Amino acid sequence: MGGFAAYDPKAIERGVREFWARERVPAQAAALGKGKKFYLLDGPPYVNYVPHVGHVKTTTLKDVWGKFKRMQGHAVWFQPGFDCNGLPIEHAVEKELGIQSKRDIETMGVAAFIGKCRELAEKNKPLWMDTYRLLGAWRGWVEPYLTYTNDYLESGWWAVQRMAEKGLLVEGERSGFWCTHCETVLAGYETTDSYKNVDDPSVYVKFPVQGEEKTFLLVWTTTPWTLPSNVAIAVLPEELYARVQAGDEILILAQKRLRVLEELGVRHQPLGTFPGKELEGVRYRAAVDTPLQRELDGSHHQVIPSIKLLKKRAASKTGSGEDVFEDFVAMDAGTGLVHTAPGLGDAKVGEHFNLPSPSPIDERGCFTAEAGRYQGLYVKKADQAIIQDLQQAGLLLHAGRTTHAYPLCWRCKTPLIYRKSRQWYVPLEGLRPRLLKALKEVAWLPAFAGERFREVVETAPDWAVTRQRYWGIPLPVWVCGSCGSRKIIGSKDELRQHATRPLPQELDLHKDAVDAIRLQCHCGKEMARVPDIMDVWFDSGISPWASLGYPFRNKELFQKLWPVDLVDESQDQIRGYFYTLMVCSQAVFGRAPYKTVCLNGWTLDEKGEKMSKSAGNVVWASAGLQELGADLLRLYSCQDTAPWDTQKFSLRNAKDAERVLSVLWNAALFTRTYGGKGSLRTLRPEDEWLLSRTATVVRQVTAHLESFSFHLAARALADFILNDLSRWYIKLVRDRVSPFSKDKSRKAAQACLAYSLDRVVRLLAPFCPFLAERLWLDSGREGSVHLAAWPAPEQKRQQPQLEEGMRAVQELMEAVHALRAERKLNLRWPVDQIAVQVGTDLSPLEGVIRELGNAKRVVFQPTLQGGKEFARGRVDIGRVLEDEALLREVIRQAQALRKEKGLAVEEQIDLSLHADPAVKAALTPFVKAIQQGTGARKVRWGAGPELGAAEFQGRRVGIGM
Repeated sequence: MGGFAAYDPKAIERGVREFWARERVPAQAAALGKGKKFYLLDGPPYVNYVPHVGHVKTTTLKDVWGKFKRMQGHAVWFQPGFDCNGLPIEHAVEKELGIQSKRDIETMGVAAFIGKCRELAEKNKPLWMDTYRLLGAWRGWVEPYLTYTNDYLESGWWAVQRMAEKGLLVEGERSGFWCTHCETVLAGYETTDSYKNVDDPSVYVKFPVQGEEKTFLLVWTTTPWTLPSNVAIAVLPEELYARVQAGDEILILAQKRLRVLEELGVRHQPLGTFPGKELEGVRYRAAVDTPLQRELDGSHHQVIPSIKLLKKRAASKTGSGEDVFEDFVAMDAGTGLVHTAPGLGDAKVGEHFNLPSPSPIDERGCFTAEAGRYQGLYVKKADQAIIQDLQQAGLLLHAGRTTHAYPLCWRCKTPLIYRKSRQWYVPLEGLRPRLLKALKEVAWLPAFAGERFREVVETAPDWAVTRQRYWGIPLPVWVCGSCGSRKIIGSKDELRQHATRPLPQELDLHKDAVDAIRLQCHCGKEMARVPDIMDVWFDSGISPWASLGYPFRNKELFQKLWPVDLVDESQDQIRGYFYTLMVCSQAVFGRAPYKTVCLNGWTLDEKGEKMSKSAGNVVWASAGLQELGADLLRLYSCQDTAPWDTQKFSLRNAKDAERVLSVLWNAALFTRTYGGKGSLRTLRPEDEWLLSRTATVVRQVTAHLESFSFHLAARALADFILNDLSRWYIKLVRDRVSPFSKDKSRKAAQACLAYSLDRVVRLLAPFCPFLAERLWLDSGREGSVHLAAWPAPEQKRQQPQLEEGMRAVQELMEAVHALRAERKLNLRWPVDQIAVQVGTDLSPLEGVIRELGNAKRVVFQPTLQGGKEFARGRVDIGRVLEDEALLREVIRQAQALRKEKGLAVEEQIDLSLHADPAVKAALTPFVKAIQQGTGARKVRWGAGPELGAAEFQGRRVGIGM
């Protein structure tokens, strides 16, 4: 690997990667040994695009976990994974091919479209793997699992079959979020973070009250397209409602909302108030004329009371708490009367009152024949036509525009609608108690992640696990067109067994292949597959076993690894990956899938804004690696913020952290240059202090890593490197470890340096794998640091009182340096004494104070006048020793000349000095000190040319060698 030179991260990374490849280090690290298993499950990122620094952070945190646990002796499962199915890939292919709708896909052919999706998934996989390897993450050298492979799909079929056998997969027709571009249902959690402010109509509609001429129920809506599906109008029974005269009409609305009439400029006169319950049962006529509304006029269209809808079950940290409900009708907007369309989103109200739930909208978001004259119109485009019809019918009080938050498709960004469709669901009500019990068995890091997860589980609706798309795990359900019987297939062998014709040996399980397969029904007819695919979140939910091909492959491996020991993903996965893992595992195995869950915060740009390709503020992983190098990028990702906090990523701030690595490089260079074999005997107090501090930092870093406080672990290690090791200890022992030192404790200092550096390099390995490896090898160690054992804290070496005393000395020295600066006394110039008044007994560290204070003696006094106060007392310094100050200047200048000539530390010189008799007489007693300080074999007066000079207060010494 070569010797030391200037710190060059890129050269180090190249050399270490070559070493890893040559010695197969990643393979050795990732091999499952005899240690306690540690199943580190990689939540599969989508491969529809290249990684950015947010992915780098998540990958780094996982890799720190893996490397740390591997060094602790665990058998760590490092397998990476990639999510290759679903809308993300499909949408990327649609953009590439210019596809506008599902009709275009059908025209080009499903098989061709699936082929393009496969190509994209395979194309981006190497880019991610290269990033992992450049980052030094072990998963970059392990074959990944891919969610589109046959093995993965077959494992998914097995899971579907198990769920169905337990009654946890049911078919039904319900309302749900629907993307009219993708023409598929979406789960509620897929829309949680995809709301955007949009411009929509703001319409006040007058519903005629039956039996009361020119009397109207006033309703506000931002979705006029839902009016053809109106079934009822809801009011709050205990609230007061008002009748007002507006021209020749009577309007009914909540008294608290009368101001909307003023805001709209509608002149009105009060006619009286009454409780909302008096409106219950009042019948009204439809606002729009359609076949469906005419039918409902005869059987429904009446006022109903508002009901309480569950907002969340707010459990406290002790597990107690009350459910939180909200009224369906709110008084902070609108008129206090709410238009109700159970088939387009108000399902809970509809179920409560057993109302019909019409949904006259097709897969493309266009009205069906039930909507009469609006048939064929896209719902959002029908808004204007409906508003015009309301105007002509005299049922429009006001039409304007409003900006409000509205859900968009999480991939194509099309505004979503609610519509009824037939889907397969995982029913949550029976499963929910088991989920809530299981989450108590999980360690959540940080703890609030568990509270957030509980809220998700407590309020989650039934999970629609089917999608009306193409690229994914096909729903393994075949239905007989004659008798209606169903068969759920759980494996390729079972499919072959029931197929009406022989199937090829290499059987592809994707939609284009299995849709053509017919099964034999018991009635003698054929069964065809339900054309849906599974939700892409189901793909990731089954990853603990599907990634291994279980139960058809790796059965023993799965049984050894299961359950997952740790998952570490971003905060959005509380509603996504963490949730679907729990649901799928409970549905299939009846237990929690993981023992520990770690929650990562978002990575935003430097201004705190979301990174977006369109906004041009994305820092791609490749750019971060090129600009910073892997070690620095990893260290910054860990120490900048707590893992669970939002990080404002800044290349400029990241570069500031490089100081830690360069200081460590120089400390290692110093240790190697001045080191040698020694023993931890004949220790001075500062040596014992370093050993104690080293043991303390080992304990701190280990504890912080175990608790997922990676930021505290990285900061503790950085502080130790910068301050304790480099600025303090190395400064203390610099003269002691010199090749020319005669100090009896020299070998002890060398041993302490080597001991501490060894521990530092091991602690650094999970954070900065390249630099740690280089320093490990250049210190003469065998093998890889990543295959070495994690350091033990060695409690016997910890001396808390000594560490506290040294902290006091450090504070004292800051005051001494401040005094020198005030009096313009260079730190190299010795003083006759340092006087100290302090409440702590610092006498064991008197030598440290004398050495760092550059003083002949230290005097401890009960009281002290003058000097400078510091946190623990007061300190003052005496007079400068002029002869010795000149001596220090001579030594400094001679060392500078040695460096200028490029001399090695161990090379000796013959030193010549030139001075007047008085100066010569002053320095003669210090000849041995000059020899030791400059590496001089001889010191001669007046011989040879001058190459430089040292001066102090007018006295000059010429120097040559």
